[in-house]
Amino acid sequence: MTDAPLHEGPTSLTTEGGTSEFTQLADLCEALAGQLGDWSTDGADIASSATMASLSARLTEHAGWWRDQVPESVLLAEVRDAASDPVRLTAVLAMLDVAPSARTAAVAPVLDGVVAHLVGLADRLSPVGDAPARRVLRLVLADLEDRPRHP
Repeated sequence: MTDAPLHEGPTSLTTEGGTSEFTQLADLCEALAGQLGDWSTDGADIASSATMASLSARLTEHAGWWRDQVPESVLLAEVRDAASDPVRLTAVLAMLDVAPSARTAAVAPVLDGVVAHLVGLADRLSPVGDAPARRVLRLVLADLEDRPRHP
């Protein structure tokens, strides 16, 4: 036996940390789903309509999965409220303020950013304490595998 410490892996998110993280992810997915859903039905770019509709439906589902990870305790109401950041959501949606023909190209880096964030989050989640969130994360990452990519 040695005196070397065992590698314990990532520490579980605190309740407050998880509430904040998952609230932000749910808000982002809802905002993106709304924008992409609007694009899918406005008739301005028929070529991307099906892709946007599919992404919108998936992001709506992802938002629900993330919301399910947020504890409903009244003790966390302030944490949930503080986590919602309309300024940041507006900034992300501004990245999608493009001509209809550029929609697919505009959504690619936004979704790449979401995926990069989720990969980083995976490294911060504990295999035991955060197992439900890790499952959702794996499902969301798998669901976004066929997202539009940069050419």
